[in-house]
Amino acid sequence: YLLSLEDVYFVGHTHSISVNQILCSPLAGQFATHRLFPDEIVCCGVRSVLIPYTDPGLTLSKSIRSETDLFLKEHGCAPRVILLENHGIITLGKTAGAVKAAMLMAQKAAEIFVGAAALGGPTFMSPEDVSRIANRNDEHYRQRALKL
Repeated sequence: YLLSLEDVYFVGHTHSISVNQILCSPLAGQFATHRLFPDEIVCCGVRSVLIPYTDPGLTLSKSIRSETDLFLKEHGCAPRVILLENHGIITLGKTAGAVKAAMLMAQKAAEIFVGAAALGGPTFMSPEDVSRIANRNDEHYRQRALKL
């Protein structure tokens, strides 16, 4: 299904320790729906899809499709990151490099999130700042230059 989405030619899946530290905690929803820094927005999008834990197989694939369809309706494009609660991460992109960039940036964001949580909690970017950065022409140029 994911490879049938517009502008998705590559899909990656890992079980990142840093990302799973969050996905195995009650803070997974915050990590999926908020952003910490501009590069995370550029590489991972304005938010991620979060799939509640489901055993791998047909049920999980149906959940991924359903939640991805909701994201498509809301945002008009495929998500760059799908987070699987208590499991791992999927990244999507036009190129293998885009998938790798989203994967590495999600890992970086997870490490920062965990560190910030240990120091009293993360300070998220405001929705207005996230939207402004996501819609900046220079950031769109950078995404094209990076083939994201």
